[in-house]
Amino acid sequence: MPSLKVDSVKDIRGLACYLEERFRMNVRNPFKLVVDKEGNCLTILIDGCIRKNGRRYLVTLNHLSDILAEYILKSYENNILEKIIARICEGLPKNDRDEIYRIACIRLYTHHERNMDNLIESRRRLISAKIAEYLRNEDKIILEGFVTFRLGDYVKNLEIEVERSIRQFFIERQYEEYINLLISFVKMQVPRVPELHVFVQDNGSYRVEGAKPFEIPEDIVNGFGIQSSNPVIEDDDFMIGFLLTCAPVRIFIHNPVFFKNKELLNTIRIVFSECILLNE
Repeated sequence: MPSLKVDSVKDIRGLACYLEERFRMNVRNPFKLVVDKEGNCLTILIDGCIRKNGRRYLVTLNHLSDILAEYILKSYENNILEKIIARICEGLPKNDRDEIYRIACIRLYTHHERNMDNLIESRRRLISAKIAEYLRNEDKIILEGFVTFRLGDYVKNLEIEVERSIRQFFIERQYEEYINLLISFVKMQVPRVPELHVFVQDNGSYRVEGAKPFEIPEDIVNGFGIQSSNPVIEDDDFMIGFLLTCAPVRIFIHNPVFFKNKELLNTIRIVFSECILLNE
Protein backbone atom coordinates (compact mmCIF):
# COMPACT_ATOMS: atom_id res chain seq x y z
CA MET A 1 0.00 0.00 0.00
CA PRO A 2 1.62 3.33 -1.05
CA SER A 3 2.07 5.85 1.76
CA LEU A 4 3.29 9.39 2.34
CA LYS A 5 4.40 11.15 5.50
CA VAL A 6 3.39 14.73 6.24
CA ASP A 7 4.91 16.74 9.08
CA SER A 8 3.96 20.14 10.44
CA VAL A 9 5.93 21.58 13.31
CA LYS A 10 3.48 24.46 13.53
CA ASP A 11 0.30 22.49 14.29
CA ILE A 12 0.35 18.77 13.56
CA ARG A 13 -3.00 18.12 15.22
CA GLY A 14 -4.64 20.99 13.38
CA LEU A 15 -3.31 19.57 10.11
CA ALA A 16 -4.64 16.11 11.05
CA CYS A 17 -8.11 17.51 11.75
CA TYR A 18 -8.07 19.46 8.49
CA LEU A 19 -7.05 16.41 6.43
CA GLU A 20 -9.61 14.14 8.09
CA GLU A 21 -12.37 16.66 7.40
CA ARG A 22 -11.33 17.03 3.75
CA PHE A 23 -11.02 13.26 3.28
CA ARG A 24 -14.54 12.75 4.65
CA MET A 25 -15.93 15.13 2.02
CA ASN A 26 -15.04 12.63 -0.73
CA VAL A 27 -17.18 9.46 -0.67
CA ARG A 28 -14.59 7.72 -2.88
CA ASN A 29 -11.72 8.91 -0.74
CA PRO A 30 -8.54 6.90 -1.50
CA PHE A 31 -6.73 8.10 1.65
CA LYS A 32 -6.47 6.83 5.20
CA LEU A 33 -4.82 8.98 7.85
CA VAL A 34 -2.64 7.53 10.62
CA VAL A 35 -1.24 9.69 13.43
CA ASP A 36 1.79 8.27 15.22
CA LYS A 37 1.63 7.84 18.99
CA GLU A 38 3.75 10.88 19.75
CA GLY A 39 1.74 13.04 17.38
CA ASN A 40 4.83 14.31 15.55
CA CYS A 41 4.05 13.00 12.08
CA LEU A 42 1.13 11.95 9.92
CA THR A 43 1.13 8.97 7.62
CA ILE A 44 -1.28 9.05 4.69
CA LEU A 45 -2.04 5.58 3.37
CA ILE A 46 -3.22 5.35 -0.22
CA ASP A 47 -5.68 2.69 -1.43
CA GLY A 48 -3.74 -0.51 -2.15
CA CYS A 49 -5.50 -0.83 -5.52
CA ILE A 50 -3.59 2.23 -6.69
CA ARG A 51 -0.17 1.27 -8.03
CA LYS A 52 2.63 3.65 -7.14
CA ASN A 53 3.67 5.92 -10.03
CA GLY A 54 0.75 4.67 -12.13
CA ARG A 55 -1.73 7.03 -13.73
CA ARG A 56 -4.25 6.78 -10.87
CA TYR A 57 -1.45 7.35 -8.37
CA LEU A 58 -0.45 10.59 -10.08
CA VAL A 59 -4.08 11.76 -10.14
CA THR A 60 -4.33 10.93 -6.42
CA LEU A 61 -1.15 12.87 -5.72
CA ASN A 62 -2.60 15.89 -7.49
CA HIS A 63 -5.74 15.66 -5.35
CA LEU A 64 -3.69 15.46 -2.14
CA SER A 65 -1.53 18.36 -3.34
CA ASP A 66 -4.63 20.51 -3.82
CA ILE A 67 -5.70 19.79 -0.23
CA LEU A 68 -2.25 20.57 1.20
CA ALA A 69 -2.08 23.76 -0.89
CA GLU A 70 -5.39 24.93 0.58
CA TYR A 71 -4.05 24.21 4.08
CA ILE A 72 -0.91 26.26 3.41
CA LEU A 73 -3.01 29.20 2.21
CA LYS A 74 -5.24 28.90 5.27
CA SER A 75 -2.56 28.40 7.91
CA TYR A 76 0.64 29.98 6.61
CA GLU A 77 -0.16 32.85 4.24
CA ASN A 78 -0.92 35.52 6.85
CA ASN A 79 2.29 34.75 8.72
CA ILE A 80 4.32 34.88 5.49
CA LEU A 81 2.70 38.20 4.63
CA GLU A 82 3.55 39.65 8.05
CA LYS A 83 7.20 38.56 7.71
CA ILE A 84 7.49 40.09 4.23
CA ILE A 85 6.08 43.40 5.49
CA ALA A 86 8.37 43.37 8.55
CA ARG A 87 11.39 42.82 6.28
CA ILE A 88 10.52 45.25 3.47
CA CYS A 89 9.08 47.94 5.74
CA GLU A 90 11.78 47.79 8.40
CA GLY A 91 12.13 51.27 9.86
CA LEU A 92 8.52 52.31 9.32
CA PRO A 93 6.38 52.91 12.44
CA LYS A 94 4.15 50.04 13.51
CA ASN A 95 0.99 51.98 12.63
CA ASP A 96 2.25 52.38 9.06
CA ARG A 97 3.14 48.68 8.82
CA ASP A 98 -0.30 47.76 10.13
CA GLU A 99 -1.92 49.97 7.49
CA ILE A 100 0.19 48.41 4.74
CA TYR A 101 -0.85 44.96 6.01
CA ARG A 102 -4.51 46.06 5.86
CA ILE A 103 -4.11 47.29 2.27
CA ALA A 104 -2.30 44.06 1.28
CA CYS A 105 -5.14 41.97 2.74
CA ILE A 106 -7.68 44.01 0.77
CA ARG A 107 -5.67 43.42 -2.40
CA LEU A 108 -5.28 39.68 -1.72
CA TYR A 109 -8.73 38.83 -0.38
CA THR A 110 -11.32 41.50 -1.19
CA HIS A 111 -9.85 43.82 -3.84
CA HIS A 112 -11.83 43.54 -7.12
CA GLU A 113 -14.27 41.05 -5.59
CA ARG A 114 -15.24 39.60 -8.96
CA ASN A 115 -11.63 38.47 -9.43
CA MET A 116 -10.98 37.53 -5.81
CA ASP A 117 -11.64 33.82 -6.30
CA ASN A 118 -9.36 33.81 -9.35
CA LEU A 119 -6.53 35.45 -7.38
CA ILE A 120 -6.75 32.93 -4.55
CA GLU A 121 -7.15 30.05 -6.99
CA SER A 122 -4.05 31.17 -8.87
CA ARG A 123 -1.98 31.01 -5.67
CA ARG A 124 -3.48 27.63 -4.76
CA ARG A 125 -2.64 26.19 -8.19
CA LEU A 126 0.93 27.43 -7.95
CA ILE A 127 1.44 25.82 -4.54
CA SER A 128 -0.35 22.62 -5.55
CA ALA A 129 1.82 22.18 -8.63
CA LYS A 130 4.99 22.55 -6.53
CA ILE A 131 3.76 20.01 -3.97
CA ALA A 132 2.76 17.48 -6.65
CA GLU A 133 6.15 17.83 -8.33
CA TYR A 134 7.90 17.27 -4.99
CA LEU A 135 5.80 14.24 -3.97
CA ARG A 136 6.49 12.45 -7.26
CA ASN A 137 10.05 11.98 -6.04
CA GLU A 138 9.71 12.06 -2.26
CA ASP A 139 7.53 10.18 0.23
CA LYS A 140 7.80 12.72 3.08
CA ILE A 141 7.04 16.43 3.18
CA ILE A 142 7.68 18.84 6.07
CA LEU A 143 5.39 21.78 5.44
CA GLU A 144 7.48 24.47 7.15
CA GLY A 145 10.59 23.49 5.22
CA PHE A 146 8.64 23.18 2.00
CA VAL A 147 7.15 26.67 2.38
CA THR A 148 10.58 28.13 3.21
CA PHE A 149 12.69 26.47 0.53
CA ARG A 150 10.36 25.35 -2.28
CA LEU A 151 7.79 28.12 -2.70
CA GLY A 152 9.99 30.96 -3.92
CA ASP A 153 7.66 31.88 -6.79
CA TYR A 154 4.66 31.97 -4.47
CA VAL A 155 6.49 34.15 -1.91
CA LYS A 156 7.68 36.43 -4.73
CA ASN A 157 4.05 36.97 -5.78
CA LEU A 158 3.20 38.00 -2.21
CA GLU A 159 6.20 40.35 -2.17
CA ILE A 160 4.91 42.02 -5.35
CA GLU A 161 1.52 42.59 -3.70
CA VAL A 162 3.23 44.04 -0.62
CA GLU A 163 5.26 46.43 -2.79
CA ARG A 164 2.07 47.52 -4.55
CA SER A 165 0.41 47.98 -1.17
CA ILE A 166 3.31 50.19 -0.03
CA ARG A 167 2.92 52.39 -3.11
CA GLN A 168 -0.84 52.60 -2.51
CA PHE A 169 -0.21 53.49 1.15
CA PHE A 170 2.00 56.46 0.26
CA ILE A 171 -0.38 57.60 -2.50
CA GLU A 172 -3.27 57.53 -0.01
CA ARG A 173 -1.18 59.40 2.55
CA GLN A 174 -0.32 62.10 -0.01
CA TYR A 175 -3.99 62.32 -0.98
CA GLU A 176 -4.98 62.70 2.68
CA GLU A 177 -2.44 65.51 3.13
CA TYR A 178 -3.73 67.13 -0.08
CA ILE A 179 -7.33 66.95 1.19
CA ASN A 180 -6.38 68.47 4.56
CA LEU A 181 -4.62 71.30 2.74
CA LEU A 182 -7.72 72.02 0.61
CA ILE A 183 -10.01 71.95 3.66
CA SER A 184 -7.77 74.42 5.49
CA PHE A 185 -7.66 76.67 2.41
CA VAL A 186 -11.46 76.69 2.04
CA LYS A 187 -11.94 77.53 5.73
CA MET A 188 -9.73 80.61 5.31
CA GLN A 189 -11.62 81.81 2.22
CA VAL A 190 -14.47 84.30 2.30
CA PRO A 191 -17.37 82.73 0.34
CA ARG A 192 -17.75 84.49 -3.02
CA VAL A 193 -20.84 82.49 -3.99
CA PRO A 194 -23.14 81.38 -1.13
CA GLU A 195 -24.71 78.61 -3.22
CA LEU A 196 -23.29 77.07 -6.35
CA HIS A 197 -25.04 74.67 -8.73
CA VAL A 198 -22.87 72.28 -10.75
CA PHE A 199 -24.65 70.52 -13.64
CA VAL A 200 -22.56 67.55 -14.79
CA GLN A 201 -22.97 67.08 -18.55
CA ASP A 202 -23.13 63.66 -20.17
CA ASN A 203 -19.82 64.42 -21.92
CA GLY A 204 -18.08 64.94 -18.56
CA SER A 205 -17.96 68.77 -18.61
CA TYR A 206 -19.50 70.96 -15.88
CA ARG A 207 -21.97 73.83 -16.26
CA VAL A 208 -21.83 76.15 -13.23
CA GLU A 209 -24.42 78.62 -11.97
CA GLY A 210 -24.88 80.73 -8.88
CA ALA A 211 -28.17 80.95 -7.04
CA LYS A 212 -29.99 84.22 -7.76
CA PRO A 213 -29.47 86.95 -6.80
CA PHE A 214 -25.92 85.78 -6.00
CA GLU A 215 -24.47 84.99 -9.42
CA ILE A 216 -20.85 84.03 -10.00
CA PRO A 217 -18.72 87.21 -9.71
CA GLU A 218 -17.49 88.62 -13.00
CA ASP A 219 -13.81 88.56 -11.98
CA ILE A 220 -14.05 84.77 -11.37
CA VAL A 221 -15.84 84.23 -14.69
CA ASN A 222 -13.16 86.19 -16.53
CA GLY A 223 -10.30 84.62 -14.56
CA PHE A 224 -11.32 81.11 -15.58
CA GLY A 225 -12.22 82.07 -19.14
CA ILE A 226 -15.86 81.07 -18.75
CA GLN A 227 -18.48 82.49 -21.09
CA SER A 228 -21.28 84.17 -19.15
CA SER A 229 -23.82 82.93 -21.69
CA ASN A 230 -22.55 79.33 -21.44
CA PRO A 231 -20.68 78.88 -18.15
CA VAL A 232 -19.06 75.49 -18.80
CA ILE A 233 -15.79 74.13 -17.36
CA GLU A 234 -14.15 71.35 -19.36
CA ASP A 235 -11.09 70.51 -17.29
CA ASP A 236 -11.12 68.66 -13.92
CA ASP A 237 -8.17 70.66 -12.55
CA PHE A 238 -9.88 73.91 -13.52
CA MET A 239 -13.02 72.64 -11.79
CA ILE A 240 -11.40 72.12 -8.39
CA GLY A 241 -9.61 75.48 -8.72
CA PHE A 242 -12.87 77.18 -9.62
CA LEU A 243 -14.63 75.71 -6.58
CA LEU A 244 -11.81 76.75 -4.26
CA THR A 245 -11.95 80.30 -5.62
CA CYS A 246 -15.74 80.51 -5.24
CA ALA A 247 -15.54 78.87 -1.77
CA PRO A 248 -19.32 78.29 -1.75
CA VAL A 249 -21.08 77.55 1.52
CA ARG A 250 -23.20 74.94 -0.26
CA ILE A 251 -22.71 73.08 -3.52
CA PHE A 252 -25.55 71.39 -5.36
CA ILE A 253 -24.28 68.78 -7.81
CA HIS A 254 -26.80 67.76 -10.43
CA ASN A 255 -26.45 64.40 -12.23
CA PRO A 256 -23.40 63.17 -10.24
CA VAL A 257 -23.66 59.82 -12.07
CA PHE A 258 -22.14 61.57 -15.10
CA PHE A 259 -18.91 62.24 -13.21
CA LYS A 260 -16.16 60.51 -15.19
CA ASN A 261 -13.58 61.36 -12.54
CA LYS A 262 -15.00 59.71 -9.43
CA GLU A 263 -11.97 60.80 -7.41
CA LEU A 264 -12.81 64.43 -8.15
CA LEU A 265 -16.38 63.91 -6.94
CA ASN A 266 -15.08 62.28 -3.75
CA THR A 267 -12.65 65.17 -3.20
CA ILE A 268 -15.43 67.75 -3.61
CA ARG A 269 -17.68 65.90 -1.16
CA ILE A 270 -14.92 65.76 1.47
CA VAL A 271 -13.60 69.33 1.07
CA PHE A 272 -17.03 70.95 0.90
CA SER A 273 -19.02 69.41 3.72
CA GLU A 274 -22.26 71.01 2.50
CA CYS A 275 -22.25 69.13 -0.78
CA ILE A 276 -25.67 67.96 -1.94
CA LEU A 277 -26.05 65.40 -4.73
CA LEU A 278 -29.15 65.71 -6.89
CA ASN A 279 -30.02 62.92 -9.35
CA GLU A 280 -32.12 64.10 -12.26
